Amino acid sequence: MTESVLSLNNSNDTQTNLQQFIERLKPLHVILSQNTYVKDMTNRLNRIIEDATSQPIMLILGKERVGKTTLINGLLGRSLLEDNKNEPTYVNTFIKYGEQECIKAIFLDGMVATFDISKLKLLTISNSESAQIIREHIDYLEVYIKHDLLKDVTIIDSIGLEVGANNTAYFSQSLLQRVDEVFFVLRAGSSATDDEVNFIKKLNTLGITANLVVNGIDQLDHKVEQFIQEEKNVYGEHIGHVVAVSALQALQGRKTNNSQLLIDSRITQLTQLIQELADNQQKKTRNVMEQFMNWLERLRKEVELIPLREPYASAFANVEQYHSDSDLEFTRKQRDLALISAYEEEYASVSKVFKDVQTLYQLLQKLASDLYLRDTLVEKYEEIAVLYQKNVRDYRKLHVDYTMEYARFEKQYKKQTNQNLTFPLPQEEAQGIMLDRIQSLNKIQAQLAEKVELIRKYEEFVLKNLYIVQNRLNELAEKRLVQIQGQVSDLNIQRKRERSYLKSYANKLTEFNCIVEAQGFLMDAIMPYLLEQQLPISEQEKTHIQNTIECICAIDLTHQALYKRLNVTDADDLLTQMDFEGKFKLFGLSLTESDILSEIPELPNLLEV
Repeated sequence: MTESVLSLNNSNDTQTNLQQFIERLKPLHVILSQNTYVKDMTNRLNRIIEDATSQPIMLILGKERVGKTTLINGLLGRSLLEDNKNEPTYVNTFIKYGEQECIKAIFLDGMVATFDISKLKLLTISNSESAQIIREHIDYLEVYIKHDLLKDVTIIDSIGLEVGANNTAYFSQSLLQRVDEVFFVLRAGSSATDDEVNFIKKLNTLGITANLVVNGIDQLDHKVEQFIQEEKNVYGEHIGHVVAVSALQALQGRKTNNSQLLIDSRITQLTQLIQELADNQQKKTRNVMEQFMNWLERLRKEVELIPLREPYASAFANVEQYHSDSDLEFTRKQRDLALISAYEEEYASVSKVFKDVQTLYQLLQKLASDLYLRDTLVEKYEEIAVLYQKNVRDYRKLHVDYTMEYARFEKQYKKQTNQNLTFPLPQEEAQGIMLDRIQSLNKIQAQLAEKVELIRKYEEFVLKNLYIVQNRLNELAEKRLVQIQGQVSDLNIQRKRERSYLKSYANKLTEFNCIVEAQGFLMDAIMPYLLEQQLPISEQEKTHIQNTIECICAIDLTHQALYKRLNVTDADDLLTQMDFEGKFKLFGLSLTESDILSEIPELPNLLEV
């Protein structure tokens, strides 16, 4: 990308022109979406539109176990992504801003399934059979969380680089074309291997200059700058910005509010760099234009092949195969069953969440592990209940100390006086060590009395609010069950919608009118705008765009009119056979006051002299 291309206009004009261009692409996407023959091209165009209208996309890239996932967790200040040294990330994950936290799994066939945020481990690193089956069909994940940084950017946690023969490494070029910035992660102290260096150089040939992130500086002491300089000496001309951080320190610092750890981690420098790069509107516009030019060239090849592939016969074969190919239908059923199994497992877990809860301690354990059982009322009750149990434990421990101390005192008294210890103790006997022991015991007794007062105070609150909170918890569990049923329903609706679309396609195999309409739209609406407006494309690229569109429009599809009507029948619907509500009944929480009360030893009397 040359400076002359980028300097065609200022940032505001660039943004305006890009918005106007995207508004012209949206009708083109609608036109093409009517034909499944170019479905892949339609999806690619939709991604261009989404990328152009969304925040800049930042790709975190590198080999396995260099700390990519930990780095993202450090940026977000929470352990969102599962960081397991033994299980690398298996699927590319787009992390976006969302008021309601959830996961959307985008499958290779375009289907979308929504999951609770707690299922992220299942979808990214779990080795269970159902997880593996689901991942085989996933294109990528979208994780929505509420974080200020994500208001400006989208971050991708990527799978590791695939290392090949002859010191080469591979990563999805289609994904690379979508991103605005690449951050290549290297572990501090471990120099880039030949395949990593070759990959960084290869990015340059694609018009991408990766930024280098050296992770794990806490392991290098004061040799960080030396390590960075040594890396620059090898491939410095092929990289952009260089930032050295400790993702682990950043995560620990944010979790513990330790400002010194955050400073030492240098995570703020990386955050600032990301935000600065996100503001580069010209680069984003240029990236979108490159994606569109690549897409246009692929569309030309697709359209040129249409007359050679008997489009109606091909379209008919695609629809027929969907229903007749037993292998394809089997894999689809396997996927659907795996999804249902995951939903069913969660539904069963929620339905019996309170089944074994018989004490206040067990209830508090559940509240700590199941986040859907939380709201303001429950959290207040949990806070007081924790204090109640803590003070009970403290009282019991202190009472043991008192009992042991009293036993030692009683033994010593009997040894010296040959009498049993009774109170009040005569003044003449309460002297020296004896008096010290009495005062020590009374001091513990005073502490015990204070604890009893606190315990009764918290006990009163816990008892008074037990049934209110219990009803609320049952409502929250019921609400979660309804949400899971809603997710299953969404899956069912999408499956039915797929079949509805297939019927529609089968009934409309008379001609490729949408392709003809797209040809006219490219010629009349897209090409004039690209040639006349000041966008970050060179004159040579304008000429190439014009030639490409003219080649697309030169393919005559108007003579391809045929009439073919197919009878597409619905297969058995797997989802309607699942009756979660009938299969799993909610075990409601039903604690009584006696269940939550903790017995404590009787408060000893004050020893009198």
